Amino acid sequence: MGEGLIGTVAREKRLLCISGLEAEMRYGRTIRRESGAVTPEVPLPGLCDAQSALVIPLTIGDRLVGVIAAEDRDPIRFGEWHEAYLEIIANQIALGIDRMLEADVEDEAEIPTQHPALRTQHSAVRRTVTYYKNDDCVFVDGEYLIRNVPGRILWKLLRDWERDGRTEFSNRELRLDPGLGLPPIKDNLESRLILLRRRLDEKCPDVRLVPTARGRFALRVEGKVELVER
Repeated sequence: MGEGLIGTVAREKRLLCISGLEAEMRYGRTIRRESGAVTPEVPLPGLCDAQSALVIPLTIGDRLVGVIAAEDRDPIRFGEWHEAYLEIIANQIALGIDRMLEADVEDEAEIPTQHPALRTQHSAVRRTVTYYKNDDCVFVDGEYLIRNVPGRILWKLLRDWERDGRTEFSNRELRLDPGLGLPPIKDNLESRLILLRRRLDEKCPDVRLVPTARGRFALRVEGKVELVER
């Protein structure tokens, strides 16, 4: 968030249309060099020699679900017509992503708030996260949280955190983990992580997924958490 063209649009949730990118990039390099900044330059998302860009946030109400970016080597490629047209496209994409995220919670309304195998637990821990491996359901303090692939992802992250103290993860390592069962084509990993992040925010704010860089995120656990597998 806030880094590069896409990150800036994601943070501000406002359309950005820019021309003369080469001059802007040179200006940015000069500022970083003179200020002694050590942060790397954020590359352009597509064309390395793009001269103009049109970047539009994908929003549902006030909620950001993504960003769409268009680039061209022509320094004056995008005008008002392109802005209006791509905003229509962006709205449709945002609605599609939102429907896909909702569909990932399969039959959630039919899932009982208490798992049939759950027993009352008395513990001094702040949170008890229970994973049921037969149906990949995750419950927090007896309340249903998530299931299927997002449930397997959350359980892997929590187990690595508990066993090795890991807090930093990457999308790439999740894709390469055969235990998660991600499909080889169109795995929708980013969408599944967005869904998982939203469910944690709603149901278990003590456990958070925080983006740290492109394709990387951190697991933040506050207080004591007990992991139970059944």
